[in-house]
Amino acid sequence: MNNTTKKDPYVFDPSDVEFSVEMPAFLDNKKINDVLDSLVIRFVPLIRYIQAPLLKLFKHLGGSIGRLTGLGKPEYDVIQLKEVLISTQDGAKLPTDVYLPKPVFRERYKAPTILIRLPYWKKMLSIVGYILASKGYVTVLQDIRGCASAIPYGTLAFTYFIRSDGFSTLEWLKKRFWYNGRIGMWGLSFLGVTQLAISWDNQGVLTCLSPGQCSYTSVLYHTGGLTPLGMAISILRLVLGITQNVEPALTTMMKGEEGISEALYLNPLMSLYNDPIDSKRYLLHLKDLAKVSDPDALTKLLNKTYNLNLKFNEKDTGELPKFLKEAVLARRLNMNYEHLPYAFNFTPEKIDTPMLVISSWYDLFVEQILRDTKIIQEKSPEYFRKNYKLIICPGAHGGMDMFPRGFPGKLPDLKTMLALYQNFVPIWWYDYFLKRKGTDLSKVPPIRLYVLNRGIWRNFEQWPPVTKPLKLYLHSHWGAGALLEVDPKPTLPHEYAFNPANPVVTRGGRFLTVRSGGLNQTKIELRKDVLVYTSRKLETGLEVIGDVKIVLYASSTAKDTDFMVKLVDVFNTRKAINIVDSGIRARFREGLDKPSFIEPDKIYKYEITIGAIGYYFPKGHKIRIEISSSNFPRFDVNSNLAGEQNEKGYITAQQKIFHDLQNPSHLILPIFKKY
Repeated sequence: MNNTTKKDPYVFDPSDVEFSVEMPAFLDNKKINDVLDSLVIRFVPLIRYIQAPLLKLFKHLGGSIGRLTGLGKPEYDVIQLKEVLISTQDGAKLPTDVYLPKPVFRERYKAPTILIRLPYWKKMLSIVGYILASKGYVTVLQDIRGCASAIPYGTLAFTYFIRSDGFSTLEWLKKRFWYNGRIGMWGLSFLGVTQLAISWDNQGVLTCLSPGQCSYTSVLYHTGGLTPLGMAISILRLVLGITQNVEPALTTMMKGEEGISEALYLNPLMSLYNDPIDSKRYLLHLKDLAKVSDPDALTKLLNKTYNLNLKFNEKDTGELPKFLKEAVLARRLNMNYEHLPYAFNFTPEKIDTPMLVISSWYDLFVEQILRDTKIIQEKSPEYFRKNYKLIICPGAHGGMDMFPRGFPGKLPDLKTMLALYQNFVPIWWYDYFLKRKGTDLSKVPPIRLYVLNRGIWRNFEQWPPVTKPLKLYLHSHWGAGALLEVDPKPTLPHEYAFNPANPVVTRGGRFLTVRSGGLNQTKIELRKDVLVYTSRKLETGLEVIGDVKIVLYASSTAKDTDFMVKLVDVFNTRKAINIVDSGIRARFREGLDKPSFIEPDKIYKYEITIGAIGYYFPKGHKIRIEISSSNFPRFDVNSNLAGEQNEKGYITAQQKIFHDLQNPSHLILPIFKKY
């Protein structure tokens, strides 16, 4: 007898929220976590002693590995110097490790430098220091202010000091015996952020950069007014992990602070959106902090506003977690601004450091990177535009969608994996700018992107490329939703009830902690509050490259609500894979600076940019969009109350999607090529 209870697909189930790293059940134990972290702490120093034989072994036997990774073979033995504390302008200190090719150390040769600034315990990346130094680069690894080994010497200021501290580090490097006038930087994610922070107006001290999977535009910025809840929680967990642990604490970072972040991920009622138009919730706005250039003035403003005693040039005494919880959890800081502090006063007109940017289609930064690219194309000087290169690979942030889940787990496709990881450490880029050899940069296209589901690369001169728009109109075909090229007919709207206590769960997409990538959506599509519109089987393959948009005509019984749209590739009746998704908060339909409630039951036009893609729909597949009013925990859930209060804290809204002659809702796909 089978006693398994079948789950109702129409009800939100917290267990359906999947995370990027699947922790085995036996690891859900603090004692085991502490043991694992202590083993990591003990193992990392061993790299210093085993690196020499490893590099020699790699030199003689690692030819094929070197070709696959793009690293080539080691050329030199490596010496690591004793840790140095670099002083900043305000007296904080930055622990720094230096790795030198042995000839540079012994003969006091001049050599190019690659600087890596990170918050994730520099000794965890010591192998990178050894590898790059073995290729002839003096490699400098530094824990940034208030993070990891730098915790005793300062406090992380929500990325505010990353720019000024970077300049302090560059000045220190210019005085070293090996300095030959050429400094590059490397790193992904937060390591890339530290590059972007000093990429403009740096007086030519930097020779080249390669920031991967990061952007000038904030990942918390959403033009549709939605709050990227999952991303905000991920940042909170990350910052608390790196600022509270001098030694590596990887399991602590993956699990997050006990109870708080887990509850926010799994309970939609904890973060319901219900702000009045004239909300007094926010004590400060990032756009106002961007105007504060003096560090002392910033410190005083934060301390006074949030009743804190922050001292950013000293060890934190518990004030930073208080601030983060107020800013993120209590939403007392409005972070829906185009830049975070590291990119305040970003000036594209003053960038002149050659830059190779790496991203991927399911990377949480890809949308922002492409926005940055448009700005650079429009405003940056010609020299920089010629030396700005962008590569968009397959995969998610850090390739986390390629990690096997469970045991033994499914191994990723090798071709896809290499298409991502081969670009993470672009030795050819550093050889060209720091050693003046190798690749002819004039033959490297400005934009190179991987077309998902086809496995080919495309080269372009600009973003977005020239394409032909394909309009697919929403129809009602015998009551079911359809996508057709013909104009809509007079039909009744489709309806659904949006209950904020029962949101549609996030499944796949572009995230950090929540599981990323393309996943099967068929279970979600069984829900009664998810409308599905599907094309006929494609008679020709379609290569779609650019920004996917939708014009949506909709009404609601609420005065404020949300609408979500997801683009899906239908392989067959059992497999429908998400490509890109986004949405809009009704009050921000005219822009973030013009919020206004809607009239119940009145039809409004919503223009939504779903997102940028490079994707191939093969012949025989179908194109589909899903329309709903929630996507949790990617976004917070709208209470539908428009700032009013009731006992439950929310109301159920009746939503209507129109697709008639007067209200022609339609999807717009940028078609690059038909097959």
